[in-house]
Amino acid sequence: MLLARARLARRLRAANVPPPPAPYTVDAWCEAIGRARGRRLQVHGVQLDADLPSGLLVPRDDVDHILVDAALPALARAQTVLHEVAHIVLDHDGDALHADVDPAVEAEAELAADLLYRQLARAAATTRSGHDVAACSRERQPHWSSTWWTDRRTDWHVNQLWITLRAGMADAKIVSTSTGVQVPVEVGGSRQRHRRVIEVHDALRLLRPWCSGPVHTNAARRAQRYRLDPAAVAAVAEAAAVAVALRRRQAALPAVDEPLYVPQPRDLSDVRAEARRLARMSRALHDSPLVAAEVARWAPVVTAGDARDSPPATTLAQGLPVTPLPVGAVRRGGSAGAV
Repeated sequence: MLLARARLARRLRAANVPPPPAPYTVDAWCEAIGRARGRRLQVHGVQLDADLPSGLLVPRDDVDHILVDAALPALARAQTVLHEVAHIVLDHDGDALHADVDPAVEAEAELAADLLYRQLARAAATTRSGHDVAACSRERQPHWSSTWWTDRRTDWHVNQLWITLRAGMADAKIVSTSTGVQVPVEVGGSRQRHRRVIEVHDALRLLRPWCSGPVHTNAARRAQRYRLDPAAVAAVAEAAAVAVALRRRQAALPAVDEPLYVPQPRDLSDVRAEARRLARMSRALHDSPLVAAEVARWAPVVTAGDARDSPPATTLAQGLPVTPLPVGAVRRGGSAGAV
């Protein structure tokens, strides 16, 4: 993989991709790439169903259009746009839906998107304003060992979420940087963290048609009754929606009538911050009794014949139960697993 990254980095340099300009957003970079190529490159947020790719490249006479799913959070959106940019600068062939693109080509574009994102992140970090630097220096910085341990614990929980989603959606096709069998890595550096976060977002997008708004709302109310902090309430609500959606998808139920829409925080482009948010959701998914209660309410046993988005009757429907999600002991403190 290291050699593949090095070779691809050389190809990207040979393609004369301009450096990211201020304000160091993916949209501004696309404009600069378009000017350098002599063909405008425009990004549009549109509604894309989960059965379509999260990003589409539509070339026209003198402009290339990148259509990206408007429901994606900022980090996944940036990765999707850069994936399509990689197809352009690496001169990949294929149609807008990627229907006839070789998996190896898709893996190459995804690896190139990783490299481009790191370049964008480095440019933004090294050009931080003097005011921000001064403000950061005045803040009390945590001890390096505490930060290291928090990152490792975060990576482990995100990895557990990745394993759960991949095991529950074994048939789902998720674009990766490798065409081989994906091996989970429990603790890794920022590079592995970025890759895991992106693949978790890809899996959650494919699960979106089964994520129910009423389940999310009911779980949030349940968590609020136990006076959890807002971050823990959000983690419990999203974890409950994901847990129930996994069971519904595994039982081949149709998409829900009231899909979930969760407004995303304004800035999820920080990989570390987004990994910690997903880690909270992962802890709730695996450990929280509140999430277990929502699963018991909405989908203790589901069959393809029951497509209603309502609590089950007192007599459970007959059918094969889906493998239950593990539920652990109650956590102490203000975590998503506490009550």
